Amino acid sequence: MAERDEIKSLKKALRAITFMNQHGDVTATQVANGIGVPRATSHRLLQTLAAAGYVDKLPNSDIYRLTSLVRQLAVGFRDEDLLIEIARPLLAEAQQELGWAIALSTPRGTEMVVRLNTDHDSPLALIRYGVGASLPILLSTCGYCYLAHCTPAERESIVNTTLQSDERRAPIHFDRPQIQQLIDEARVNGFCHLEFDHYREGNLGVPLLLAGRPVGGIVMRYIKSTLRNKDKLREVYAPRLQLLARQITERHPAHAEGAAHQFRE
Repeated sequence: MAERDEIKSLKKALRAITFMNQHGDVTATQVANGIGVPRATSHRLLQTLAAAGYVDKLPNSDIYRLTSLVRQLAVGFRDEDLLIEIARPLLAEAQQELGWAIALSTPRGTEMVVRLNTDHDSPLALIRYGVGASLPILLSTCGYCYLAHCTPAERESIVNTTLQSDERRAPIHFDRPQIQQLIDEARVNGFCHLEFDHYREGNLGVPLLLAGRPVGGIVMRYIKSTLRNKDKLREVYAPRLQLLARQITERHPAHAEGAAHQFRE
């Protein structure tokens, strides 16, 4: 966006809200010093925010504090969105290191949906999928990694619903024993590896666990004809993807909250 199109007063107001969110109850002088504006400007910003209901001035004092209305500014922002923000540079770094296309997927009903990928940055991607592309959960490496860490009731519900849906649309690729075997292997190994005869690319996926709960998975697609050494998938690529998944979730606030909760218990 060109600078001439920006509303500078709005940017200052958002900086003031951010400062107050970080520092709690403040004076106009503290806000002025904190965001680098004159005190008169800070006073006008706080008065405007107070008129809009986002700030309260405490009676008989110079102290301002945020109101609960500020929470509505974040209503449309989910933990999943923060996860994507955190993951973006880490996925790019891993793709540069490994070369293959990498994607982060999360569940939606009985499908896994691509939320972030490096397809357009990888010269080795045969097909470049867009964000929002989806795949049935029982045909997805990320799907099996996710199912491996669900509760038994959640897992059973998803598998049953998916099988019923696929039976109406197309022949299912895996029967129940095969599905259970893939789930068990994903749980034991910490990754899932799938190759289909009619695709030139293979898939290696690892789970994405946030505070002990599955939230999705990371998948790397590779060209089967150029990566025949399957030991390398297990010994090199899987550990790197597992590290990537840990780096993403450990930077999310929910990870620290979950760790603190476990410590208190």
